[in-house]
Amino acid sequence: MLFYLAEVNKTEIQPVKGGSLAGIGWNEKDLENLVAGNITTIIPESQLMVLDQEKPGKEAADIYALDKNGDLHIFELKRWKADKENLLQVLRYGQIYGQYSYEDLQDMLRKYEGSKELELATKHYEYFSESLKAKLATSDFNREQHFVVVTNGIDADTRNAIKYWQHKGLKIESLIYRVYSVGGKNILEFNPYNPEGEVIPEGEEGYFVVNTNLTWSTEDYKDMLTQHKAAAWGRPKGGIKRIKKGDTVFLYHNRVGVIAYGRTSDDYKRTTHAKKKLDEYFVPVQFDWQVDPDTAPEKAVHAREIYQKLGAQYSFHHTVFSIPEKAAKGIMELADTKKEGIA
Repeated sequence: MLFYLAEVNKTEIQPVKGGSLAGIGWNEKDLENLVAGNITTIIPESQLMVLDQEKPGKEAADIYALDKNGDLHIFELKRWKADKENLLQVLRYGQIYGQYSYEDLQDMLRKYEGSKELELATKHYEYFSESLKAKLATSDFNREQHFVVVTNGIDADTRNAIKYWQHKGLKIESLIYRVYSVGGKNILEFNPYNPEGEVIPEGEEGYFVVNTNLTWSTEDYKDMLTQHKAAAWGRPKGGIKRIKKGDTVFLYHNRVGVIAYGRTSDDYKRTTHAKKKLDEYFVPVQFDWQVDPDTAPEKAVHAREIYQKLGAQYSFHHTVFSIPEKAAKGIMELADTKKEGIA
C-alpha cells in the first residue's frame, strides 16, 4: 500500500487511492505481456524457469514455469478483482497440464524457445546448476503443481476458498498487484512471487551481470566482445531494459567465469539479429577489461574466486541480474589482478 507523506505534520500519512488496470485502458493480455516481458522482476529468475506463455485459441493458463525440483507453477492473471470462478479456471488448467508427461513439457519449451533440438532436462540443469548436483530424471518433472492467481485485490469469499484448498493440501495462493495514479503517472505495485518462501535480495541498480548465452551458442560471446555490447535475444528481455547509460556491466561465460567488464555508453537498444532472425536487445559497452574464454580461460574471474572473496553466491547462469556495488567492486579487483591477460 502507498501513502502520501504530510508536508507539515510528519506524524500523519494518507493512503493513495488505488485503481485498476481496466480503469487505465489495459486488458488481460496487456497484463500477461507485462509479467512475461518482465519475468525476472516479478517472478524471481533464481527460482523459476519460464516454460510457456498462453497462446490465442488454446485452453491454457497465462504463464507456466518450472522450479528446481521440476514442479509446474501455473499462473492465471486477472485485471479484475479475484472471484471464485478464477479458482475454478486455474484448477481446470491444473487438471489438464498436471497430466502432461516429460515429453509434453519438453514440446512446450521447444515451441516457446523456438528450438526443435532443445532437451528439457539439460536446459533445466543449466538453468538451476547452482542448486542442482545433477540433471533431474525425466520422471521427476511435473510431480507437483502449484497454482497462482494474479489479481487486483481479493474478496473475502475467494480468500476463504484459497484457505480451504490450502488446508486440503492444494498448493494454491494469490498474488496481489495494485494500480495507483500519482502526479499524473500510473504506478504498479507488485510483490514478487517467492515460491521458496524467502525474501529475494535485490541488487543495486547500476551494476549488472549479463550471461554470454553459451548454452545456446558458442559464437554470441565473440559478437558481444567484438561489437562492444551486452545482448540478449528472443522474447522481450526485461533485464536488459533495466540497464542504463553509465551502468557497469560484467559478461559471464558459463563454466569459465567473468570474461569482461565495462561501462555502458547508452541506454538499451533493439534491433533484429541478422543470423538469428530474432529481436536483439543490447546495450553498447566500453570494456575496460576482457579475456578470451577459449584461449585463456584461466585469466577469467571464476565463480569460486568470487564466492571466496565475497562470501556470497550468485546465479551467474541467468540472462541478466543486478548485483550490489560491493560485489561489483570485488569482481573488478579480482579482474585487475589478471590484467596481464587482457585480450
